[in-house]
Amino acid sequence: MKTKEYHIKIYSISRFIISFIITWITFYYLISDLLAGIENRITYALITLGTLVAAFYFSSLIGQARIKLVFTKEALLHVWESHFWFSWEKDISIPWEIIDTYVFEEDRTWDSFIINLTTKLRYKIDRLNIIPVNDDFDKLVKDFPNLSNHFKEGVELSHDTAFNSIKEGVSKYQSKSYKQGIYILTIAFIILFIFKITNSGKLAGILSLGVIGSAIAYYWSMINAKK
Repeated sequence: MKTKEYHIKIYSISRFIISFIITWITFYYLISDLLAGIENRITYALITLGTLVAAFYFSSLIGQARIKLVFTKEALLHVWESHFWFSWEKDISIPWEIIDTYVFEEDRTWDSFIINLTTKLRYKIDRLNIIPVNDDFDKLVKDFPNLSNHFKEGVELSHDTAFNSIKEGVSKYQSKSYKQGIYILTIAFIILFIFKITNSGKLAGILSLGVIGSAIAYYWSMINAKK
């Protein structure tokens, strides 16, 4: 059985967020004197936007690592091609026998591919989806259902054990707690929207609620898409 390799850029969400906050505050502090002397609002906004873009770029580098996922006869191998900054994790080997289910979850900022194990642990890789990424992540998501079962079946048949296929698991969007949270947010949004319309009606406040409403609508669409 031939091995199969996927080269993927993965992200650490916590590293990205923390580094973004620190980097942006640092950039903003360094140019605070410059901004104080700018009276033109457009120039001020462009410079501020520039610091955000720069912080995003540096954070994406700090929060990024490169891995190679290798489908072998006995196990799924996670091989580090480059580590996260200040990280020295070892390579990972996941025997096919303990792989139970898989889940692909899309979000507005991150895509996640999760492998649930019979040991109650899980293997998860995250990818930033708001910028173009040239890697094999999408191909992995597409190939995994059939390819993983092909390898697992070969192992279990060679060990003369019953074949338990790797199936698609339940995403967070289908969990009871997640749905309850969206219900509560939706009700709260409707109440706030009605209150805003009937009392102040300021455009800025309504636009802010519109942004929140679009986010809630997005997550409702994700719940319905997974049914």
